Formats: sequence, C-alpha cells, structure tokens
Amino acid sequence: MAFAPHGKREIWTEGRILMSRNRGPFNVELLKMSTEQTRAERIRLTESGPWGSIAVISESVLFTPEALEMVRRNMSDPVRNGNLVASAFVLSDDTVGKSLAEAIFRPVYGLAGAEFRVFDTLEPAREWVESLIEEASRREKSGSDDAGPEAVASEPAPNGPESERRQ
Repeated sequence: MAFAPHGKREIWTEGRILMSRNRGPFNVELLKMSTEQTRAERIRLTESGPWGSIAVISESVLFTPEALEMVRRNMSDPVRNGNLVASAFVLSDDTVGKSLAEAIFRPVYGLAGAEFRVFDTLEPAREWVESLIEEASRREKSGSDDAGPEAVASEPAPNGPESERRQ
C-alpha cells in the first residue's frame, strides 16, 4: 500500500553545493519524489567535478526504514553521487533525532565517499563543505587523488614542528 509523501523538501543549487530545506519525518514516497527531482542536477554536478550538499532540516531528522534504505541505495550510485565530497545536515537543538543523526548518516554518506557532519547553523556548514570541495578540486588538478587530508596530516614534518614554521 502506497502512502502520501510525508515530510517536505525544497531543493536548489548554489555553485557546487546542492542545498535543501527539509521538514521531517520522511517516508519513502517523499524520497522517491525528491530522487527524481534531483537526479539530473546530481548527475550534472557529478560529471563536472567535486561537489557537496547541505540539508537544513527542521522538526525531525527521522526516516522510515524504507526511506533510509533508499538513501543508502542512492548514495551507492556513482552516476548520481560520484564526486560528492562533503555532506552536512544543519539541525537545531529541538530537531527530533539530532543526537542520532551523525551515527546514522556518516556511514550512509560514506557509501558515496563523502565526509559527513552535523552543524547547528548554516554558515559553519557552508564553510566546511566549501573547504572540502576546494581541497578535492586542488587534488584533482594536481593529479594526487590518492592522498587525502588524512595522509597529509599524518606525515611528520622532516625536522619536527620547528622546520614547519620556517618553511
């Protein structure tokens, strides 16, 4: 039995960021509609280089099990989500499910190879997503796609911290 879409989504693009304003909870019927609405834009972003997404969510960040499974399948699709490098949720303290969001969605967005974080407000989320897009773009241009930020950060300076400051 099909249900009416539950939840609300407004979607637009700002540069290399797919933005959405959402009100949950969410069911699979809403996800099916939004998947179709964003398909062409996600493919365009994927084909044109690193990109990110920011979802501003109010009321509830809860998904039915079927809706969450659909998000997992979508994130596993390289045609729609290749080159997705960062995704952020912006959740106020009164958003139902906020305390669970990071643990649930980090591995889901990881299926697309994207970093995931939860923020309280939009501007820090935007700054974080933009910084990861810029970093991925620089790596792509230099051809060093295999060395992520973890590899660079974990390499010690040749002569310790003093030589780092002098360079």
